[in-house]
Amino acid sequence: MPTFTYTARDSSGKKIEGEVTAATSSEAARQLRDEGKIVLSVASAKAGRLPGRIIPPSPGLPGAATPASSGLFAPRLNADDVRVFANQLAVMLGTGVSLSDALEACTDSRNSPGFAQALDDVIAQVRSGISFSAALARNPRVFSPLFVNMVKASEASGQLGPMLRRVADFLAGQGELGRKIKGAVTYPIVMTLLAIGVIIFMVTFVLPKFAKIYAGKEDTLPIITRFLMSGSTWIVAYGLYAAGGLVIVIVATIVYLRRPGGRLILHRFKLRLPLFGGLFHKTYLARSLRTLGTLIQAGVSMLEAVELTGGSVSNVVYEEFWSSVHDRLQTGRQLSESVSESRLVPRSVVKMLHAGEHGGRLGDVLDRVATHCEEEVAAKLKAVTTLIEPAIIIFVGSMVGGIVLSLLLPIFTISKAMRPGH
Repeated sequence: MPTFTYTARDSSGKKIEGEVTAATSSEAARQLRDEGKIVLSVASAKAGRLPGRIIPPSPGLPGAATPASSGLFAPRLNADDVRVFANQLAVMLGTGVSLSDALEACTDSRNSPGFAQALDDVIAQVRSGISFSAALARNPRVFSPLFVNMVKASEASGQLGPMLRRVADFLAGQGELGRKIKGAVTYPIVMTLLAIGVIIFMVTFVLPKFAKIYAGKEDTLPIITRFLMSGSTWIVAYGLYAAGGLVIVIVATIVYLRRPGGRLILHRFKLRLPLFGGLFHKTYLARSLRTLGTLIQAGVSMLEAVELTGGSVSNVVYEEFWSSVHDRLQTGRQLSESVSESRLVPRSVVKMLHAGEHGGRLGDVLDRVATHCEEEVAAKLKAVTTLIEPAIIIFVGSMVGGIVLSLLLPIFTISKAMRPGH
């Protein structure tokens, strides 16, 4: 029977190496997991074991299947699934449950279809001897490079459980910030759409009825009434064509904004918006610093952490900024010096990063600065919402009131003209 060399970690996180006899690499990995070990690599003793080398699954093994979460018609995902998964896995690993058993316990009928298929693929990969981080990397639609690299760093340090708790906390924080922003912009969007709907209803259904009343008296009507009547007539006659043209323009705009040039224009526009531009700046800065701080504390190298931060910030302007920081770091500069050349990072933040570098607590400082930025975002969101609510009410009231007034003014004028003595 073949002999395989392996690298693994025991329940205390201590790195161990040895040999095991089994029919296949998958069987060897399964034996090691049954003994409570976390398998890092398995290789044939004849070929010689290379540090960190992972034997890919054989064609007939379950792990050889195409990742379930890929493809054009991939099943839907729930953003909270990964956070709950990381939290559950951290708890079970902390109580001494083996990785394979913990993964099995995370399977749940309430998981979204996309996550359930990805989790099944990860379980099959781990059972076949693939490392946990490599199994996660096979499903990039579900598990981001940031998640994978943090797990990979924890495998090297033997701190998978604590690292997963940190990942869960990180995802929870990002989700909470996203919910605050969505909650702040939802109300204005709903109110604006409602106002547009009311105006369209009045122009297309109410005004035409008054047009019959005022027929033949157009010359005596106020200017605003005549303007609204003309607009109503045009909308009734050509509204469907206008709506079709608007749909075409919107679709074409969406397609263009998904291209690299369009995304850059859109993301620059978001950062320059009055009232909201500063809010977007703070949000992206907080997300960047939180991600970078979490990765550094996880043991990821500075260059790799900066590269991952740029890929997770969701704004082309900030992606280019972190790419330039990455290039400067490669020349031997410190982080604080590299970010100081951009106006995207306030001077006060640069000074705090400089102090963190000299004190050997950069990760902790990045987390604290990110928390401060997130608090500023929350406060500004509340202030913006407080300003927008009355503005929208005044706008809607003015539009609807103006239309009603323009319809009623001619009635008063006509009734006055019909009185005796006029």
